[in-house]
Parts: sequence; structure tokens; C-alpha cells
Amino acid sequence: MNTLKPCLLVAALWIVAASASAGDGCCDCCGCSANCYKVCVPKMTERTVNKVCWDVKCEDVCIPGRSCFCGEKCKEDKCGCWSFNVWLPTCAKVKTRHVPVKIEVKRKVPAVEWVVECRCDACCQKDGAQILNSAPQPPADSK
Repeated sequence: MNTLKPCLLVAALWIVAASASAGDGCCDCCGCSANCYKVCVPKMTERTVNKVCWDVKCEDVCIPGRSCFCGEKCKEDKCGCWSFNVWLPTCAKVKTRHVPVKIEVKRKVPAVEWVVECRCDACCQKDGAQILNSAPQPPADSK
């Protein structure tokens, strides 16, 4: 089954080459003008993928306890008289809160870009052999 995938890829290239109309110019690979066809050629490129990850940042905060009411204080200024309550704090507890932090990572992953090119029969055979030899092989099963 491992050798079936590269063979199917070569067969697909041949089908595309056979069904494509004859090109007007010469071969983009070798330059000859004999029996040229338009074919789809895979080109290896890289594309950038954004990955969003989440982490947690710990932050200590003070949670105040009950305060004692000490009374009311009056003041006067240009706008007139005003008052406010006076509170005496008693105690506070330290609590740790967990704040989510968003992390964005850019990753470069391999990608295939298909390009239409004119190729002759000889270059199509050569490309098929190169694709067959350079096709990534799946890892061997270790049982």
C-alpha cells in the first residue's frame, strides 16, 4: 500500500498530460517544441499558519474584610457644603486569581502550489520518475 500512492500520483500526471491540449510554445523544462502539452506541476512552498494558544498568569490581589464605620465628616469649598463617610479598614486576605493570557504563534508549514506548465513527453517521464523518487514515505509500522 505504501508504494501505491506515488504510482497513483504518476498516473494522475500522465492522465493530465494526455488529456491536456497541445501547447503553443516550447517545453518550459528543456526548451524543445516537439509534442508539448499543458500539465499541472506541483511546486513545494511554505505558508504561514497562525496558531492561538492560551496560558494562565497568576496574580495576587487583596480582598478587604469588613470595615468599621467611624462617622461622617463635613467639608466646605467654593461649591458649598458636602459630606462623606469615614471608614476604618480592619483586615484583608491575599487571594491568587488566574488570568487567561492569549498567545499567538506563527508557524511555517509546507504546502503544494500547482502550476500549469508546458512539458514535452520526455520531461513528463522525467518528472514522473522524480516525483516517484522524492515522494515522502510513511513511517514503517513497528509491531
